[in-house]
Amino acid sequence: MIKLKNVSKYYYSKGMISSGISKVNLEFNIGEFVVITGESGSGKTTLLNVISGLDSYEEGEMYINGVETSHYIESDFEEYRKKYIGNIFQDYNLINSYTVYQNIELVLMIKGCSREEISKRVPEIIEKVGLTSHAKSKVSKLSGGQKQRVAIARALAKDTDIIVADEPTGNLDSVSAAGIIALLSEIAKDKLVIVVTHNYEQFMMHATRTIKMHDGKIAEDKTFKTPQPTAGTSAELEAVSSKDDISAGDKVRLGVRNTFNILPKFLLLLVVLLFVVFGVTSQYTTLQHQQAEESKLGYNDYFYNYSEDRIVLKKVDGSSFGEDDYVAMKNAANVKSVVLDDMMLDNNLYIEDGDFSYEAYPSVIGDFNGKLAAGRMPEKENEAILTSYKDEYYFNDETISKIINKTYYIWIGEEKQLAVTIVGCAYKQDTGDYDAMMYSGSLYVTDELMAIMREEIYNYNSVITVTMNGKEEEYIPGNVYYRVVPNSKVKEGEVLGFEEIDNFYGESGAKGKSLTIAAENIFFKESVKLKVTDTYTERNFKAKTGVSDFEEHGGTLYVNQKDYDTLFKKNNYQATVYVEDVKMIDDTMSALEKMGYTTLPLKDTLISYSDGLGSIIRVPMAVILTFAIFFIAYFVIRLILRSRSAYFSILRMLGMAKKNIRRVLDIEMLVIVNLAYAIFLAFILFVKNGWIRVDYIINLIQYMGVTDYIVLYVVILIMAYLISGKFARHLFKKTAMNTFREGDR
Repeated sequence: MIKLKNVSKYYYSKGMISSGISKVNLEFNIGEFVVITGESGSGKTTLLNVISGLDSYEEGEMYINGVETSHYIESDFEEYRKKYIGNIFQDYNLINSYTVYQNIELVLMIKGCSREEISKRVPEIIEKVGLTSHAKSKVSKLSGGQKQRVAIARALAKDTDIIVADEPTGNLDSVSAAGIIALLSEIAKDKLVIVVTHNYEQFMMHATRTIKMHDGKIAEDKTFKTPQPTAGTSAELEAVSSKDDISAGDKVRLGVRNTFNILPKFLLLLVVLLFVVFGVTSQYTTLQHQQAEESKLGYNDYFYNYSEDRIVLKKVDGSSFGEDDYVAMKNAANVKSVVLDDMMLDNNLYIEDGDFSYEAYPSVIGDFNGKLAAGRMPEKENEAILTSYKDEYYFNDETISKIINKTYYIWIGEEKQLAVTIVGCAYKQDTGDYDAMMYSGSLYVTDELMAIMREEIYNYNSVITVTMNGKEEEYIPGNVYYRVVPNSKVKEGEVLGFEEIDNFYGESGAKGKSLTIAAENIFFKESVKLKVTDTYTERNFKAKTGVSDFEEHGGTLYVNQKDYDTLFKKNNYQATVYVEDVKMIDDTMSALEKMGYTTLPLKDTLISYSDGLGSIIRVPMAVILTFAIFFIAYFVIRLILRSRSAYFSILRMLGMAKKNIRRVLDIEMLVIVNLAYAIFLAFILFVKNGWIRVDYIINLIQYMGVTDYIVLYVVILIMAYLISGKFARHLFKKTAMNTFREGDR
């Protein structure tokens, strides 16, 4: 039973207040066929909307089974409509993109009916209203009378105790109207049917009660027949049960169905979400690209060749590298190349001949995998190949013809000078990286020559300590005193020193005494004990050493080559690995560490030229632009979804709960997001495989790893969820009827 006591409804528009109904007092019972009449604007439809819970009321009280509803919130009215109200609207309020079957199926899904029950009941209801042949037809293709029958069928499918109909025959011809009225009369035998109409004559033969309205008030209320509900029908409404609710599977079905049933809407949403995916990706990868490029703009006082793909290795146990290590490192995943003579990468050579001087970094012939532009491969110990970038000032087609077969002198450190004959020249691959091209050339030498160079590099990078008669003196780089140099005139186990060392041994002098030379660096510590056979002065320097320039060499300790080799002729204690993919460098380092090596990625050793202001500005800007993308997408999506407000309002009118409508909307957005992301991934795959060439995209995706794609996906999902939630909040700000009116405009 429904009872209205002094119920009033007001409308507010642009500061104006108008009355819909005023001080209405009515009571309705099961079994009544109530016809409400009155002129336009008399409040008929407003009364019907208040009774059916589609509109709120401001004054008075409406009772359902004696329970007050003035405290009801929207969710209470949604449950009320779902359980007890079947609406038949003047404009049908059907979902035009659905078929007849789907419109009727919808109310059963909202009630939580099983798939079996739905498949059984829907055909029966369609047959009852005479539309079996149109079950699979879209509602938009039906005539007015057929649509009204669908609306009645939908109300019947809800199987509620109350059916309210607003002008159910207003758009029908007389024959169709008669059929609708007869059907409603039949329904009214065990339900409460309330009809609003301008044409009372059509209903007068079936009505049990008439109510006439004028200016929002009840002008007349006549009862012609006392309700006699069919046996077994309760005159009281059942208590609302929260168990009847749409299933999770049906929410998914509705969400997926709604994604595709209106093609223009689907395509527009897809385009917008593709914009979001590509926009956020662009912001993220651009930031990564800028930070990566900025990280290259630095310097290192020790490592001169600090390519971002270089990892410097040492063995955990401190031992030297051998052939087995080379093979193991070479076979590691993501390793492009291995350089055992690592220190040579950070010690440039100067190839000189008269006025010609060229800077190059040494490597062994085995590392050369290019193609000779001129000349031949080395065959003798002192032969080499010189490589550089084409069209470099000293290295081009014209100059290399003059370089071939010429002997040059190269300096190792500050002391050693070697003669090298260039027998071949080759061009390096142009990477397009101007900074990389500034590293000048590479000199590929024989293993024997590389061993000599390595020995000199160890000498140059070692701390030399000479202990004489218990006192230690240290060689200072750049100074001549206590520098150790091999000399063919000195026998093994002996040392030829300068006369000042006599001072350490008193009046007897140094001759015949012993001293110890120790060399220490970050890799090893070695020493030899030698006998001082003689000392030299400026007068006898050339005679005893064979060297003419006393000023440059006057403080040197000369030793035999074998003793020199004992100090400095060592294997490689440090190696370099170059990786294929810099983004996977951490995984490569982990693998190498498990193999027993300590790792140092040179990209992490740079002292940046930047003061950090760039990152401080860029990161907030990236965040701001990402938020801008979000709000742009939201406003566009909101405009698109606004055209769907009528659809979601119909769901509310049918009693679907706010939380369930939100889930359906979420699923719809989720489906489109996944489609957009799948298209994005397919596009990336096409670009990576070279099927589509977009240089900008190629440059950006190199900074994207698996984790980044996952994070991006999560970010897009969150953005879609927030957009969905923001629209849902807008959707539920007003009553179902007000939202419907807005969406219908």
